Amino acid sequence: GGGGGGGMGGGRGPPPYRRDDDGSVPVDEGRVNDLIAQRLQAKMSRDFNTADQLRDQLRTMGVDVFDQEKVWRMRGAAPAGGGGYGGGGG
Repeated sequence: GGGGGGGMGGGRGPPPYRRDDDGSVPVDEGRVNDLIAQRLQAKMSRDFNTADQLRDQLRTMGVDVFDQEKVWRMRGAAPAGGGGYGGGGG
């Protein structure tokens, strides 16, 4: 019977959206990135029902996704880099 689905997508490049908070609220970031990637896939296929379901699932986990900035934040976490020096460009 058909091969199993790939595991944690080894080396598929960087996650589509990056986390943009101070990391104070623990969450399974791999799972968040997976759901966001699936949601993007659904949107590209114009499957907006699935995209909405995935977004609701993220919300249930406490994740707010910002499509304009391509970032996500945990509800209740502070914004990333409060004060301090920004990491160099690149």
